[in-house]
Amino acid sequence: MAPSAVLASLAVVALLVTVLWVWFRVADSTPAPKNPSSSDSDAAARYVEPAVCAGCHAEIWQTYRETGMARSFYRPAPANTIEDYAAEEPFYHLASDRYYVMTQRNGRYFQRRYQKGPQGRETNVLEKEIHFVMGSGNHARSYLNLSSLGKLTQLPLGWYSEDGGHLGMSPGYDRPNHDGFQRVISFDCMFCHNGYPAIEPGADQLGKRPVYQGEIPEGIDCQRCHGPGSAHVDAVTAGADALEAGELSIVNPGKLPARRQMEVCLQCHLETTSRPLPNIVRKYGRGYFSFRPGQPLADYALHFDHDSNSGWDDKFEINHSAYRLRESKCFISSGEAMTCTTCHDPHRNPGDERSSRQFDAACLTCHQARLSKLESVGIHPAASGCAGCHMPKRRTDDVVHAVMTDHLIQAVPPDGLLEPKREKSTLAETAYRGEVTLYYPESPLDSTDKLYVALAQIAQGSNRDQGIARLRSALEREKPAEAGFYFNLAVALEESDRLDESVYWFEQALALDPGFGLARTRLGSVLSRTGNHREAQRVLKQAMELEPDDPRNPKERGLDFARQSMFEESAELARKAIKLDPDLPELHNNLGGALAELGRMDEAESAIRNAIRLQPDLAEARFNLGVILASRGDTDAAMSQWRDAIRSKTDHAGARYNLAVVLASRGDPDAAAEHLDIALQAEPLFERAHILREQLRGSR
Repeated sequence: MAPSAVLASLAVVALLVTVLWVWFRVADSTPAPKNPSSSDSDAAARYVEPAVCAGCHAEIWQTYRETGMARSFYRPAPANTIEDYAAEEPFYHLASDRYYVMTQRNGRYFQRRYQKGPQGRETNVLEKEIHFVMGSGNHARSYLNLSSLGKLTQLPLGWYSEDGGHLGMSPGYDRPNHDGFQRVISFDCMFCHNGYPAIEPGADQLGKRPVYQGEIPEGIDCQRCHGPGSAHVDAVTAGADALEAGELSIVNPGKLPARRQMEVCLQCHLETTSRPLPNIVRKYGRGYFSFRPGQPLADYALHFDHDSNSGWDDKFEINHSAYRLRESKCFISSGEAMTCTTCHDPHRNPGDERSSRQFDAACLTCHQARLSKLESVGIHPAASGCAGCHMPKRRTDDVVHAVMTDHLIQAVPPDGLLEPKREKSTLAETAYRGEVTLYYPESPLDSTDKLYVALAQIAQGSNRDQGIARLRSALEREKPAEAGFYFNLAVALEESDRLDESVYWFEQALALDPGFGLARTRLGSVLSRTGNHREAQRVLKQAMELEPDDPRNPKERGLDFARQSMFEESAELARKAIKLDPDLPELHNNLGGALAELGRMDEAESAIRNAIRLQPDLAEARFNLGVILASRGDTDAAMSQWRDAIRSKTDHAGARYNLAVVLASRGDPDAAAEHLDIALQAEPLFERAHILREQLRGSR
């Protein structure tokens, strides 16, 4: 076929693919509590204002305030500012082609992001106020924004102490496609990086969005290791006769059995990996903030690890102090008598001289005789500072701008521990596929724990196929009363595109817990995807009534209307969702999609550009903007947007196809064919792409 004939055919069969919707599925991959939160489950033991402790414990209070834990979370102020907010040059992130500026105005702190368009003009400008800083600055700092609706998010640019201090992308952001201003600070994050925040009763139920509308503490205080202080304070202030009662009403970790004592530290300092696995599965019926010192950690949560010999054995991550220590011969041979406080005084900064002497003394408790012998024959230097050689600093795998002490005690550590590292960003580098093994406790305590082991296989997709079969079998056998087990099985089936099966298990979860909002939302979404729109609308309407402040409900209901080509209703619900969370880019894109379908192109373009401003690499929004520009005849600008879409998502079939249409019409069939081949690999049933591909073959 001659090229002119190909062009004629294009006008008939190669129509541009029109607006693409963001069909994001709402996920909650880490199992969370079902029952009421810690704020109402432990009413007899109340937390007190942290400064109350200073009245009796002034010296300890003063030294503790210098530790990283006490300085873990705070509002920015001149007294704690170590960053350069007056830097003239912006921070440029090459991988995502974005510029960042830290600024200060009228005593308030901000982080601003922009890109450069034609002629160097700033575009996609977004600025957020820094309301909190997370991290002491000993190694790193992250910057957080608190919205008026109580959503706490991490900002893209962080600060690292290495080389005197410098700005750098936050962990997980040094890649082309990152979370931008969308990374939510979950209750998981808050649990270990701060004191317990005030939350509404039930606010930490499974599937609830983390909302911070009560008081947020500034730093980890005494009660995190000693338990709620109200009973202790009441007893002590009652008079001298009550001192003994005061002693009994507070936890002294030093008097706990070794394992319970260690678990006071492990509640935060035990992490097997920060990568998707999961590292931890909290038990149903336990609120995020319900752990109390002295309780068995296994009653609160189970910890999991990669299977041995899976290629993940020598990982070293930023929160690996306890994990690596537990691999050490010193720890193993101690029979768990060795704990964190063998070396560390939690009330003192580990960098002071007294702490350094304590480190050496701990080593010499066991190694003095051998050390003296080695020194006498000149094999070992007569010097202090055991940890400097045998527990050296090492660059972490997950936070590549941070250097931490490796708590794996080694006679001769390897070389090159401080060499620069590139952040792993591809799925092949970070995804694990294999057995998820129970790490702590070392073996299941009862049949319910075995249910959690099966749940861990599917919780973050590491061993989904086997995990589905194992969890289904366990649920049919054990019939647990906790709805979360059934919900997570349904989610795994949904994510495996086994939609009809997932409907059954979502319904089982709701039968046990009719107030389980996210289960209702996801059931409605699955029903919509299977074409059962009437039932989907009924379920999603119930979800909106149950949780009227959750933007996921109008979003999913609006998407179901879009699937039925009911675009007026879809646009109305998109607007409702935006009012509930105006910072979610997919909501603006979905509004733009509905408006474009209604022919209201100017309004559609405005909404879609807003989505791109919020998330410049949102491929679906770039694609949709290209469609709108092409509808106005601006094909060059449209092609630029489609190329941006495939930079974000290389297998974006719609963008590839539309580029192929234009390239073929301009006499470049080879380039068109290349795009079509990639599109068809991504979507083998893409009929229009098949037709155009055959036409291009016939033209040669």
